[in-house]
Amino acid sequence: MEIVARGMSALTLIVLLRALSVEGFAFVVLLLNAGQFLGSAATGGLRLRYTRMEAERISRGIDEPSAFHATLIGGSCLVLAAAVVGFLGASLLDVGSTADRLRFAALGTGFTLGHAAVEMAVFHYQAQLAFVKAGAIQLLRNALLLLIACAAAVGLLGSGTAVGIGFVVVVACVALIFAAPLALATRGAAWTRENRIGFGRESASLTLYSLASAGWAYLDLFVVAALLNDVAVASYGAALRYIAIIMGPAPALVSVMRIRTAQQDMVDSDHAQIQLMVRWAKRLALPAAAALLIGGVAATWVIPWINGGRYPDSIEIFRILLISAFVQFLTLPNSSVLIAQKRYTTLAWLNAGAVIVNVGVAIVTAHFFGVVGVAAAGTAITIVQVSAVTFFAAHPPDTPRTNLSPAPPQTVRSDS
Repeated sequence: MEIVARGMSALTLIVLLRALSVEGFAFVVLLLNAGQFLGSAATGGLRLRYTRMEAERISRGIDEPSAFHATLIGGSCLVLAAAVVGFLGASLLDVGSTADRLRFAALGTGFTLGHAAVEMAVFHYQAQLAFVKAGAIQLLRNALLLLIACAAAVGLLGSGTAVGIGFVVVVACVALIFAAPLALATRGAAWTRENRIGFGRESASLTLYSLASAGWAYLDLFVVAALLNDVAVASYGAALRYIAIIMGPAPALVSVMRIRTAQQDMVDSDHAQIQLMVRWAKRLALPAAAALLIGGVAATWVIPWINGGRYPDSIEIFRILLISAFVQFLTLPNSSVLIAQKRYTTLAWLNAGAVIVNVGVAIVTAHFFGVVGVAAAGTAITIVQVSAVTFFAAHPPDTPRTNLSPAPPQTVRSDS
């Protein structure tokens, strides 16, 4: 279901690409990427910590639920704080008119709050091993977003702002249906020291990691938006969406790995963690290489057809990003292994340092080589970053495990 939902998301952008003007499409691309980046950056750490705790709790058979409501409230407060900082920063830099800044900030904040709440509900059901229900939530949300795009395609919504308002309404409604009941049902759950304010040392490290991870996906696009033109933004944004199609199975696989590495037998065994990484890389190397090679060749004809002849740079950008996709596929479980080892600080600084370097290099390459240079720089830094994560995950510290109540080992299962 999650793969189908991802396909709907890509189709939504393709429909909007054909329906909107260059300016309108660039606005929607920035809105979606800003909302998803801000949501992942501000709330991703809280979601990861909640998911790890809830999955391990289920694995060990502990009855007391985790505090979903406290995590949701803490994440929402972080989103609002980040939105205020972003608006003030844009005002200091005098980006656009005051009306434009207010419009974008309002739509971006609304979309981010709804999107983050929906993702929190999805993570909750994944931790509960209810993968079908989690996928159904994503499917419903993305189907409704596709419906908004179709409305733009037939002329009912004629601007990027109108489409943005429709997107905000959709994610808000889905959040009210699925996230609000979970929050209300867990108001009486025990609050840990970390949950009392919705934030703490572990959450801080995981938030830094989430900020950096979101940076990989979105900061390059913001560099392009700041230094280049609308055509470059649309080209890079379109290529990112095409890569999302190729990477369609990855988010679902990451979800499974996130839960699998939080279960008792993995948490308690360094050997099991390392074997998981080795087996994964061996099994995925040839199929991933073949699939991505086919995608790179097909891009010559498929992308111009989808783009309607516009944004020719998106072909070369797409091919460069395929290299990044390949190394990410091969090392997909490795970040989850570091989380299972509770090496949050190591994971956070590895990713944060790489992102800082990436932004600096992207600024330089944008000046000399344009949008294609930005894509190449991002791919090179990604290879270095995943190599570092793999090294540290394969060399766990010699420290004793701190376990919850013992229970028989479990493996991931779904409610399908």
